[in-house]
Amino acid sequence: MNLKIEGIIFSNIYKENNITDWLEYKINIIDNLNNINFMNYIENYVKCNKKLYVTRPRLRTELYKYITCNNKIFKEVGYNTYESHEGYNINRYDIYNFIEICVNIIVTKQQVK
Repeated sequence: MNLKIEGIIFSNIYKENNITDWLEYKINIIDNLNNINFMNYIENYVKCNKKLYVTRPRLRTELYKYITCNNKIFKEVGYNTYESHEGYNINRYDIYNFIEICVNIIVTKQQVK
């Protein structure tokens, strides 16, 4: 995995750590990811239509880890297992659906249009 891309994705999600509203959090992350331009951050970055810099399975894993890092919204209830704090109506489907939206954005940004 290209650690630079992972770092860029992490910084775009982690800076939203203080938002306490789930919908606002999702909107801000989607906006942040849509505004990423890997070419601005990574020297010699070239889009490709054959091989992704970061694969979908790896993106899903990393995004889940980063999104659940928001301790205002999620609490760890077991090893690598999270649930939302009281007051949030968030289920697993909600989280995974959101992650798929993020994955599709990042995959598109890695590919030639």
